[in-house]
This record gives sequence, C-alpha cells and structure tokens, in this order.
Amino acid sequence: MTNHQYWIAAWGCAVSQNSRRNAEWAKDTTVRMQMLMTVSGSALRFHFSNLFGSEPAVITRASVSVAGEGSAMIPERCVPISFNGDERGVMSAGGSLVSDEIPFSFQAGEVLAVSLYFRDFTQMLTGISSGDSFQERWCSSGDQTQAPCLPFNETAAADFSPFINTIEALCPEECYAIVAFGDSITAQSWPDRLKRRLFEELGRRDVAIVRKAISGNRVLREYACAFHRNNGPRGLDRFKREVLLPGVKKVLILHGINDIIHPGDQTNPYAPISELPTAEELIEGLKFYIDAAHSAGIAVFLSPILPFAGWRTYDQQREAIREKVNHWIYREAPIEGVLPFELALLDPENPLALQPQFDCGDHLHPSADGAQAMADSIPAEFI
Repeated sequence: MTNHQYWIAAWGCAVSQNSRRNAEWAKDTTVRMQMLMTVSGSALRFHFSNLFGSEPAVITRASVSVAGEGSAMIPERCVPISFNGDERGVMSAGGSLVSDEIPFSFQAGEVLAVSLYFRDFTQMLTGISSGDSFQERWCSSGDQTQAPCLPFNETAAADFSPFINTIEALCPEECYAIVAFGDSITAQSWPDRLKRRLFEELGRRDVAIVRKAISGNRVLREYACAFHRNNGPRGLDRFKREVLLPGVKKVLILHGINDIIHPGDQTNPYAPISELPTAEELIEGLKFYIDAAHSAGIAVFLSPILPFAGWRTYDQQREAIREKVNHWIYREAPIEGVLPFELALLDPENPLALQPQFDCGDHLHPSADGAQAMADSIPAEFI
C-alpha cells in the first residue's frame, strides 16, 4: 500500500513590523529559533517575508537541525537550507521568499532548530515578537549555522523572530493543520497549550497547530502611527494570506477586542485616531473571515469576544458592542462551532469580567491558568 504524503503548514507565525524595542538592523549575526513539530514528515519548505522592509534583505546562509539542550543543535542532523539551488536567499523590499524542498525526516515531538545568518548590514523590520512560548530563540555573532553550540560570550536571547512565517512539511495524508488566528490573547500561550494537550494528553500525532496572531491587532483598521505598526495589518488584509495555507482544515478565531478598546484611549499618546466601530461593522468583518475560510473548504470555529470589565477604556458603550457581536456569534454566525472561551473564563459573580485566577492583572489578558483553561475548554470534536 502506498503511503501518500502531501504538504501541510506544520508551524507558523504572523508577520508584522518589528517592534521598536527590537534591533532594526543586524550584521554578521546568526538568529537561531526553535519550533516544536507535532506531526512527522520527510521534507520541509520554509517561507520568509520582508513585507515591511524598505530595502532588500539577504539571508546569507541557513540551516535546519533538531534542537539539543538549550541553544544547541545536533550536528549529525544539520542540513543546509537552499534557495533555487543557492545557499543565499534574497527578498526584495516588501517581497517574500520560499526555500527549496529540503529532504529532512523528523518525528512528531522533535524540536527543530532553524539558524539564519546575515553577513551584511540587514534591515530586519519584518518579524514577530510573539512566538511559541515553549521554545526559545537566540542571536549570536558570526556564522553559527553549522555550530552545534552557540558561543556563550557572543550570544543573547532574541526577542523576535525575523522574516520566517511558515514552515511546510511533507506529511502522511492523515495529517492536517489548524490555524489559531487573532490578537495578543492568541499571541500568548493558549495555542501552545492546546498543542501540548493534543500531543501529550490525547496522543494526537496528526495535527499541527499554527499560530497566526499579532498583539494589538484589529479586524477593521490598521495603525498608521509608526510606533504602532508592530500591531500588524488589519485582519481583513491578512486573513487570507495567513489562514489559506496548505493542509489547513480548520481555523480557530478569537478577534475583535482591540477594535472596541483602542479608539479613544486617552492614556496612550500613540493611540490610533479612529471612530469606535459599530457592532454591525465588526460582524461584517467576522463574516469576511467566515466566507474566506469556507470558500477554501476550511471549517470555522469562532470565539465570542472575552469579558474585559476593569480594563482602562471599559465603558457601557463598548460593552454593548461586545454583547451584540457575541449574540450574533452564539445565535446566528454560520460557523461549525462556538469556541467556549468566554464561559471558561468569565467570573460567575461578575460575568462581565474575567475570573480573578484567570486574569493576568490587566482585566483583559488571561493569565497562564486562563490560557490553560482556554486550551482545555475546546471540545475534542472541534479538533
């Protein structure tokens, strides 16, 4: 019997403009990043983006291996990543880059170590600050793409992943991908905890959870101010690019709170100047997601907007928008299922707020226990 294989998105992150707290330029630098794989495969293909770059960006050399302890990688498993047969990959300003198909056999549960070396002065404006919370990333001086261990005195923890946005893998036909799409709540750890739940508790080896989330991101509007460009393109512009990927069968969406809380934030000198959207406008944005996914044969599981009483811009007008949008999600949205995040996190004594143990302290973002409760609340049949 032939074991058919096909390409699926096995790991991913959304791309945004590099945050102002990160280095915007690098020279003679290697960035090494770890990625947990929850499916097995026989080949890899790497996608890079220079979407926010104003000049070309060059990856001088790249490699993939299996991660060792700490920042180390296993040299016997190290394989070069090539681009059209060349070790050097060039991205135009605003452009993208896809590697060659790299023969590389790996097993579900192994952690990949991807190393990118930038020899020349390189503008690094495109990347993501959030990432897989169970893995790490480092910057090191010099070309360390073949180095088993990074030099201790010339290495530091990195606070962003430059350019890389998706890893595709050649997998058995029973494997598929699920995209977690949203903003900062999804850029935090619930997708990673879902990944761990599926892999460790349920013994699943056929599902890749691909996070496509950007902190501060909104459905309807983008941020013009340079200090907020790291909040990413609006969801209407990035959804198809980040969700309609090979092998994706389902999308889990939690998005919309920033459209409600950001306009008119007087405590933030860089707050976007825009009108508070109506519930109807936000619903239309979510309908766009649903239609785009369904047109590609992807099942949609949508979460209500979570409680946020106590957040600094909370008021009755914003709460009314949330409740109207949520009523539509629960009662009318043409979706395959409602993610039970709201019910898992709300305070029974005050249903407009998060439970104290599930509140990180700002009354908006879930704590680590809250993220775990979100991951645990998803019915197995949704996966």
